[in-house]
Amino acid sequence: MQITVNDRQTLLDIAVIALGSAAGVFALAQRNGLPVTATLADGQTLTYELEDVVSPAVRSAYALRHISPATDIDPGEYKELLYQTGTKRPPLPRPWIDRADDALVVDKLDEVLDLLDRKEPVKVESKQQLTRIFSDPFSEVFS
Repeated sequence: MQITVNDRQTLLDIAVIALGSAAGVFALAQRNGLPVTATLADGQTLTYELEDVVSPAVRSAYALRHISPATDIDPGEYKELLYQTGTKRPPLPRPWIDRADDALVVDKLDEVLDLLDRKEPVKVESKQQLTRIFSDPFSEVFS
């Protein structure tokens, strides 16, 4: 017997339709020389025998109700469906920015604070600015 694969059907889908159970996937794969995880093409023909049928009742129910599962989905489409149904997208990676040239050297912090206390000009070696928020030492220590 033969069955024609429809778009997005997997070997498991075909096993349920033709053999009445997903357990029949192994017989179906062996008979057609395919791995169990094979990607099937639309219109591809697979063969099976009546002796491979696992559950005639399920097979008949699928045939009577014209149930034809197609569960294969592209990973990109799967992710897009998840995003459309509310799953948050992962954050985009930010490009690496080398900030070695634009860093405030921590070792010079005390020196800069002393210069500010003496109201002397501070030589700025970076594009960052040191701003003093508190004017009294008590607030500065406990901030």
